[in-house]
Amino acid sequence: MASLMAKISGKVVEFLVKPTFQPDFPIQKQRKRLDFLQKFAPMPLTVEKIEITIDGVPAWRLTPLNASGSNQQLLYLHGGGYVSGSPQSHGDMVARLARESRLTTTLIDYRLAPEHPFPAGLDDAITAYKVLAQQGPVYIGGDSAGGGLTLALMQRIRELSLPSPEALILFSPWTDLACSGDTFDARSNREKLLSPGWIRKMVPSYAGETPLSEPLISPLNADFSGFPPTLIQVGSEEILYSDSARLHEKMNHAGVRVVLSEYPEMWHVFQLHAGYMPESKQALKEVARFIRSLH
Repeated sequence: MASLMAKISGKVVEFLVKPTFQPDFPIQKQRKRLDFLQKFAPMPLTVEKIEITIDGVPAWRLTPLNASGSNQQLLYLHGGGYVSGSPQSHGDMVARLARESRLTTTLIDYRLAPEHPFPAGLDDAITAYKVLAQQGPVYIGGDSAGGGLTLALMQRIRELSLPSPEALILFSPWTDLACSGDTFDARSNREKLLSPGWIRKMVPSYAGETPLSEPLISPLNADFSGFPPTLIQVGSEEILYSDSARLHEKMNHAGVRVVLSEYPEMWHVFQLHAGYMPESKQALKEVARFIRSLH
């Protein structure tokens, strides 16, 4: 059963945030709304933030006071349908993830569609990864579109024969831009954050003329052989639930060490509420346990 705070948070998300994710809501206003809402979730004081640039890519460097002292790092790719989201909108959650994992974390501000369609965001991600990988072992994490971008980045890393990341951390990854999953419309009344219409409208903004079957666009179609250990977290109420479930099945079939962790009664990227919601805090702690289990 969901906690009382989760029930309250779900109502708030449904009535205050979900209207932002409608097909007729202007993208520029959506970006401003998401950044504004972050003001109500200030970053923890136990994490230091420094704004940096990595070979031309702007980013936040988040260093927890309890950092492990190793040279391991986390590269995080925020969600937002490839058209919105920023370090501002995701800073609180990612800072808390850095604190739980005890990893210095780089949250990049990759270029967004429609101004910068595919492959601009992916190019920024690979640029950042190349620099970080020279400094030591890297974990890669992402939510929603950022989860899909993480999987696309992993394909490029393999293609370029770069050092493989230690693991992938995926929160509600958007893996199928054809939107063909059986939960996509079936759970639209249960999902508290996203609407199918908004997602479908965002697809051409990002993909442009690239076929949706392209694995760098829809990473569900990728060859997962050689992928590193992967943790997938998903809420049971998500319209994108089948994106995670099918990804888990395909990665498992390819021999990847993959864990699918389903959180009952949770919505899309519920981890964003880690400052006050027990289920979100539990999810970030699970990430830390998963990382520790690899060593």
